[in-house]
Amino acid sequence: MERIKSAVNKIFSYDAQNYIFIYTPPKVGSTTLVTSLRVSLGKSYNVIHIHDDIMLSVVTGFNDVTVNDIISFLANIGKNVFVIDVYRTNIERKMSEFIEKISPYHFNNTENNISHYSIKRITDRFNKLFPYLAQGEHYFDKYNIDEPTPFDFNKKYTIQEINKIKYVKLRLCDSQVWGELLSNLLSADIVLINDYQTETKQIGELYQRFKNEYRLPSNYFNLIKECKYLNFYYSEEERNNYLNEWQNKLSENASPYTESEYDFYVVLYLENQYINDIQTEHYIDNGCYCNLCKSKRREIYFKAKRGERITEKITHIELVNENVQQKNTKLLELIKKKISEKVSNKKFKPKKFGIKINHK
Repeated sequence: MERIKSAVNKIFSYDAQNYIFIYTPPKVGSTTLVTSLRVSLGKSYNVIHIHDDIMLSVVTGFNDVTVNDIISFLANIGKNVFVIDVYRTNIERKMSEFIEKISPYHFNNTENNISHYSIKRITDRFNKLFPYLAQGEHYFDKYNIDEPTPFDFNKKYTIQEINKIKYVKLRLCDSQVWGELLSNLLSADIVLINDYQTETKQIGELYQRFKNEYRLPSNYFNLIKECKYLNFYYSEEERNNYLNEWQNKLSENASPYTESEYDFYVVLYLENQYINDIQTEHYIDNGCYCNLCKSKRREIYFKAKRGERITEKITHIELVNENVQQKNTKLLELIKKKISEKVSNKKFKPKKFGIKINHK
């Protein structure tokens, strides 16, 4: 229990009554959720973004405390806890995950150099890795829920309360209405702010070409067709539309790596890796609640409400430096003004301050 308390203190900078865990796999739109909720809710909710227990252990230093331990602990001491997961269709999630790590893992080269690779070269590597990318689904695999509630296709979300914990399932295909859905769920005005999209990164142009030109190997089509998550989160009509779209974009069969070959591949790219894949300043809003950051958060919130595209970040150190610079500028202008006034009134004695004035 004490280690769980210590872990809670390490990952949350302040105590709150309300907590939201964006506990999802990577590349499902979760960063947009985090930023939107932090900007919209401010300090009324503690919002954390986590992918797995390994990520948690890196943050806390504890290997024996899980994400579910912390969620249960907070719910049991009377906190209001939401856990949000997002479903993204299989092929698109695999593509995004692959491109995200294409530089540090898959080609061990700079994004600038990789952006000049042929789509055939990118496709060949992707197809070899296809069965091993973006596996699993948190709502089924991580939350310890015996019977997940069937997805509500009318509401476009599912909420299931177990042991005082509210589990919410969203779909990336509904992201345009996330603001409305979350506003109803949280009884707050949530504005959606798109954040950390692969298309806007340096590799974005290659990613767009890859998505446009990729053809799914025929032997992978059945893997997608039989995917239990697709069948759970998409209605029959949605599934048919999705599968028909890909059926029109099929290619010849591909030969993926065997399991042993893939294991060797992972060991090799980790040994050879020289490009840092740690993401700094990952979010538009990193969750600082000093007065400067709160003011910037409010500014961004109203910009988003007006439909303006958000390009700036809430970065504490930059805001502090900017504030110091503004204060110094104002102070300098004030000094110049005072000097000017005293000189004009002939009350200012420059020699006293070691200042020479050339009167012409």
